[in-house]
Amino acid sequence: MSPGTIRRTEAGAAESEDTLSADATCFAGLVCTTQIPDREDGSIELGDMREQTRQTLTNLANALRRANSDLSRLLHLTIYLTDIEDRGIFNEVYAEVVPQPYPARCCVAVTALAIEGMRVEVTALAAQAHGAATA
Repeated sequence: MSPGTIRRTEAGAAESEDTLSADATCFAGLVCTTQIPDREDGSIELGDMREQTRQTLTNLANALRRANSDLSRLLHLTIYLTDIEDRGIFNEVYAEVVPQPYPARCCVAVTALAIEGMRVEVTALAAQAHGAATA
């Protein structure tokens, strides 16, 4: 595959015909992905903020792995929270999961996310492992 080829990855079993988004999109050695707290069976983790964050970051790690990247290769993260007061809890889980040095990031409060009760969503940009763009 040439470095100019756009490649999209799929999450697998939870994908349905109604899915309107790739798991990740790869181009020129970069990975773009957006993740929510959905479980492998397709249900949404609607527990407390800590559990939603943990599920979302697990999904992020899995999507990056499928795209030949990982959390250590994050370049930028945008965090969407329905309550900005949840930022501290998000940061606690984030610090447990994401290795240093941390990527650039932005956190914004939004009035709602796509699914009622969902409190967090992340959009990430990461670098693929060396040689991945041509593999």
